[in-house]
Amino acid sequence: MNTFHLKIYESDSAFFEGEAEIAVIPVEDGEYGVMAGHENAVVAVMPGIMHYRPVGGEMQYASVGNGMLRVEKNDVLVLVETAERPEEINEARARAAEEEAREAMLQKKSYQEYRLAEIQLERELARLKLMDYRDGPGN
Repeated sequence: MNTFHLKIYESDSAFFEGEAEIAVIPVEDGEYGVMAGHENAVVAVMPGIMHYRPVGGEMQYASVGNGMLRVEKNDVLVLVETAERPEEINEARARAAEEEAREAMLQKKSYQEYRLAEIQLERELARLKLMDYRDGPGN
């Protein structure tokens, strides 16, 4: 079985490190998949749902924030602002943060503030979507 070394780090801690069979990361135009032997690359990570399969394990799902992905010689590094497992999401807080981001977008104080609110909204929507994965995708 072909594997690669996967390291996922969020801003303040290691989220996962180990051998993996596949990783699929959210990017601006959809998803970016990585398997063993992937060519070297650097890609921007967007807020969304990431999934990966540790060697011999079940597919794992995480909500991730902005960041970057680096693939180099069968070593994959994912650096993101935040990474959360489905069971770590507090639905009430995520819904409140979603509403706060939507309100901030309506205020339109500056382009920069609008963009920051838009990024926050994308992150909160990904967190809420991840809650559907608590019992496996589609359940």
